[in-house]
Amino acid sequence: MGSCHNRTISAWADNATAARFQALYHADLLHEVNPRGDVGILTLWSPHRTVERKLHAVAPELLDPERSRVAVVANLYGDGMYAMFCNLLFNPQVRHLVAVGEDLGLPTCDEIAAFLRDGLADAMMLGKRHRRVVGTQRLFPALDEFDDERLRRRLTFRYLGRLSRPDFGPALTQHLDALPQVSELDGPRVRVDIPAAQDEDVAYLPSHVLAHQVVRRTPLDCWEELVVRCIRFGRPVMLEKGLRLELLNAHVVIEAPADDPVEALAEYAFSLDDFRDYQRRILNPELPSGISYTYGNRLRGRFPQADGGTDTLQTVIETLRGDPESRQAYISLWDTSLDLPGEHGSSPCLTTLFFRRSEGRLTLTATYRSHNLLIAWLKNVYGLMSTQRHVADAVGVPRGPITVVSHSLGIDPTNARYDMARAMAERWTRDGDIDRTTGKVTLREDPNGYFVVSVDRERRTIVAEHRYAGVLVKRYEAERAVTIENEVAADMAVSLVSHAMWLGRELTSKERLLHADR
Repeated sequence: MGSCHNRTISAWADNATAARFQALYHADLLHEVNPRGDVGILTLWSPHRTVERKLHAVAPELLDPERSRVAVVANLYGDGMYAMFCNLLFNPQVRHLVAVGEDLGLPTCDEIAAFLRDGLADAMMLGKRHRRVVGTQRLFPALDEFDDERLRRRLTFRYLGRLSRPDFGPALTQHLDALPQVSELDGPRVRVDIPAAQDEDVAYLPSHVLAHQVVRRTPLDCWEELVVRCIRFGRPVMLEKGLRLELLNAHVVIEAPADDPVEALAEYAFSLDDFRDYQRRILNPELPSGISYTYGNRLRGRFPQADGGTDTLQTVIETLRGDPESRQAYISLWDTSLDLPGEHGSSPCLTTLFFRRSEGRLTLTATYRSHNLLIAWLKNVYGLMSTQRHVADAVGVPRGPITVVSHSLGIDPTNARYDMARAMAERWTRDGDIDRTTGKVTLREDPNGYFVVSVDRERRTIVAEHRYAGVLVKRYEAERAVTIENEVAADMAVSLVSHAMWLGRELTSKERLLHADR
């Protein structure tokens, strides 16, 4: 450790006029060092304990409240960037942000840099005003008291890379040595009150909260309906991290998994390029230093296989090559010995994959322990698509539907996309499928088949023929509509609500015709 660095730390420690750090948000997730410090360290996706051990090894004085310039050390998991900047507006003595650790290929650091360099621009989404970090997909709430110009004028930011880089210690201390010290505060504290969910935001409609199912063609089609269902029917639950609207065991079948149009994704601030980058990462077996897990590592680099390797996907490929009808192509990413007691503080959300050939195509069923619907669900589906493609291409089988089961599916009412989600629920007035190129809405076909309803005037009965692909499945005949309705319900011949309502109308109208002929 250089003497220059020691002098810098001592000089800052002597500054008794600096304000004390006070967290407005996520105080329980922040690790305070010197509350009068002017530096915040972001550990990104590296666990705090890992970073703390590294700092003790390379620069222990950074964790010494008497000498350190570091005010707080914190992760930046999930969607906490806006809350971080609100904390910084309330603590104007913090002038510098330094990110260290694993970024997992996520654009977090680029988004912070873009915010400080280029600022925010107005963005409209489904009729709601937001603020978007220029050149990125990062959305912030549009709150007038959020003084982005003050943050941009005051803050510096730099990402120093992984903890494993050979010169990590010197790079960190040299960077801190070079950071300018400013004794004057940049004005008073600014308090930004992030809107909490109001009572009307978390009211829910009656339903069986464990029994919601979505079956649609494309990933985005499924996500849209799932958002609407969660907004309308999700139960409010209070977690340690805050209020959530939750559905349990949400079941989604994506019939034709393929890339959605770029423009359609952009409407919801999603990027196809980001999704494709995620698709590459989910197949990467490398476990970055200090990270407890990645999906790629759990799938391809952690669990020993019979062939001496660690690639569970390759084992699945060999299993299906040997027996295309095997029901053993099942992978668990959950390590009960570590994940159940939470020894490392972070456990996989994706827990199982099941590959199964059905009607000549390779299907994939994935289960998630918990799922962030507004941020993670759609990206995760794109990761599943690349995983399914990897196995299907190797086995030589066409790809079929993907099923996603989310044990705890949640929406965060404080998320920047929440207003958008509420607008989606308010505007949802269709059940048909929409062509995203032409905008044309078409009738959804019931996978259980369709009905042809007529009247037999000679026999004075209603006739309902249940057909599938032109083939007669069953013929129903009765004088009254309700008789046929009961028989159809007992046979479970209808699966779509819209189809059932149409059939009820048709049967009733045919009964009226019979009465009119008398």
